[in-house]
Amino acid sequence: MMRSLLFRNLGLKILSLCFALVLWYSVVSERQSNLLVTVPLTFVNVPKTMKVRMVSDERVSLHLEGPISSLRAMEIGKLRGTIDLAGAHEGKSRFELLPSHFNLPEGVKVAGISPEVVYIVLEKLKTFKLPVKPRLKGKIDLHYAIRKVYVIPKHVWVTGDRKARSSIDNIPTEVIDIDGLKQDLEKEVSLEVPRDVRLKENIEHVEVHVELREKVWDKEVDGVKVSLERPVGVYSCVVEPGLIKVYVRGWATLIDSLSASDVKASIPIKGLAPGVHYLAPKVVVPQGVKVMSTSPEKIKVVVSVRTRK
Repeated sequence: MMRSLLFRNLGLKILSLCFALVLWYSVVSERQSNLLVTVPLTFVNVPKTMKVRMVSDERVSLHLEGPISSLRAMEIGKLRGTIDLAGAHEGKSRFELLPSHFNLPEGVKVAGISPEVVYIVLEKLKTFKLPVKPRLKGKIDLHYAIRKVYVIPKHVWVTGDRKARSSIDNIPTEVIDIDGLKQDLEKEVSLEVPRDVRLKENIEHVEVHVELREKVWDKEVDGVKVSLERPVGVYSCVVEPGLIKVYVRGWATLIDSLSASDVKASIPIKGLAPGVHYLAPKVVVPQGVKVMSTSPEKIKVVVSVRTRK
């Protein structure tokens, strides 16, 4: 009997239970609560010739009230207080904070703001000229040296506050890679403007020029063979030593690859009488290379009469 009563109209009873649960959840979720949050302040429509130099409070505390469901669903990290500075003047200004300054979700109200007033100091920006500084990275080819680096334009006009004017002494370019560079470079690059200043003119790129010069190297070439013209008739010659060192100077690319086979040394023996002579060798080197000295400076040449057999 009891069992039949319990299961009589079971569908209707389950529906009633579900309705009661929904009603209970609705009542609970709409129950009012409060929440204390800290919100940052942002500034919009700052006059182009001004900069916010100081604000009495960068964050304020909000006492919020609203349904528990709304407070729980609220993204606190996205809350902001916005102050419109359109028409503000240089110097210190007073701003009263109102609930309308904050981006609150529907149903959430502001019960209190602390502090209720903030003070903002606006400073007029200065216009001044700064040099453009090319930034180079890497090492050029070892045969060359940098002769000159310059940029077009050399200077740019910027606007900034007094602190920026005293602390920033140039506007750098983006980094230019010159590793292994062997010839002059001309490249358009952008500027990396410090955040405390802004360009007065719309300059998208500047031209950076890197001019190179080839180095002059000295080198000792060892093992250069000494040759001579064989005497005619009854004479014969012997040279000592047969190999010498030649000290040369020239463009680095030529000197670097120069070897003993590229240097020719000879002894002029025409007209020499029999006997011992000490003569300076005649050295021929490729164009662009200069002979500085030889070691030894003079070669022993022994001229003798060739004996007949």
